Amino acid sequence: MKNAFKQIPEPLQKQILLRLGGGIAMLIITMAFLYSTLDFFSVLDCTAIVLLCLISSISLFRRAIIGDYVVISGECQQVTLTAVRKRTKMITLKTDDGKTLQVMIKQRLKKVATGSRVILYVAANMPVYEKGDALLLHSYLAIRTVLVRQSEV
Repeated sequence: MKNAFKQIPEPLQKQILLRLGGGIAMLIITMAFLYSTLDFFSVLDCTAIVLLCLISSISLFRRAIIGDYVVISGECQQVTLTAVRKRTKMITLKTDDGKTLQVMIKQRLKKVATGSRVILYVAANMPVYEKGDALLLHSYLAIRTVLVRQSEV
């Protein structure tokens, strides 16, 4: 199982470990809460969150092992920010096969520079919608950005 985990791409490994770590952290909080209150019914919500995190990490691990994902790479053409906190809301990619793809960012992503290389790991059964002349993707499994220096362009 350790060798299988090492064969998974690094961004997917990170997502699996984050989900598993969240589940373990919530399990510790649940145990502390159960110890302090001694009431089983008050910790059912925490137990549900623990199970959700563990099932999510196992599901992603299984998907990554069997290769049930698609890798999309391209160059960032445009970055859309939120109005108030100036966080990345959406990026527009020019994929390697020449298509325009708009990706809704679901996590806090550090500044993505226009012209940087973006690699997306998307579930094979993820729906892709048409929006004008571009394709719209609402979710992904993992994302990786590679900053391209001006001298390399």
